[in-house]
Amino acid sequence: MKQFILFISILTMMAFSLAEEKKPIEYNERNELTWKDYQARSNKSSYFKALTVTKITFKGSSNGKIVQLSIKNTFEPHNSWTKNKESNALLEHERLHFHISELYARKLRKEILETEFTAREQKLMNEISRLYEDKMKELSQYQRQYDRETDHSTIEEKQNEWELKIKSELIALKRFAYHTIEMEL
Repeated sequence: MKQFILFISILTMMAFSLAEEKKPIEYNERNELTWKDYQARSNKSSYFKALTVTKITFKGSSNGKIVQLSIKNTFEPHNSWTKNKESNALLEHERLHFHISELYARKLRKEILETEFTAREQKLMNEISRLYEDKMKELSQYQRQYDRETDHSTIEEKQNEWELKIKSELIALKRFAYHTIEMEL
């Protein structure tokens, strides 16, 4: 019986440990991703040397007077992978994908706060959902442009230009770095 309880305890700890490892990582400009964060099995048939998967989510709630939105940018370890854990240049390239996602989360927060909505409650959430969808399309195009112009990190000069550009844009949108925004109805 003791062995059975020990076995169950070990399985539970292993399951909890695996679940913790795959938990999405919220964006924090002070904490950079490492190759240890890339936990998915690499796609051997892919042309890419690494894949960074990010997600921008938003949730809304209202008390009838104020709408509160939570807009978060996360890195998805269980969907992100690399074939080369030795390349610092590749890691910097992949990190910038996460920064670009944060840039678009900030752009979305800014646009929502600066838009004069006329709708209320559910119609307002529908309008915000359309803004979200538009920003996600822009983000996808921007990420592809980044990969094209840097040739997935191999053009060092272009990589450096993009790093400066994105970091300066993040600074310019610093006041939209907070996940939660509120709007009066």
